[in-house]
Amino acid sequence: MFERKYEIEEFNGSNNFVLWSIKMQVLLTTQNLAKALDGEDKLLIIMKVSERVELMERVKSTILLNLSDKVLIEVVEQKDAAVL
Repeated sequence: MFERKYEIEEFNGSNNFVLWSIKMQVLLTTQNLAKALDGEDKLLIIMKVSERVELMERVKSTILLNLSDKVLIEVVEQKDAAVL
């Protein structure tokens, strides 16, 4: 099975956030990361701590890589990927 690379336009604060967030949700779904968008509270029930930490780090990294520098600097301290 080959893996396809998906790229979306970085969110820069002036492009359409709704479209960007839909594309990010699709991207996270293709990477089996979308369950993190439900928030850590729901993950506490279904995942071990180490799995949850790894999932949240991967999701946060994916989201941060799809933000422009201008937006990134504003949200980099955010811990919760679902909030991002």
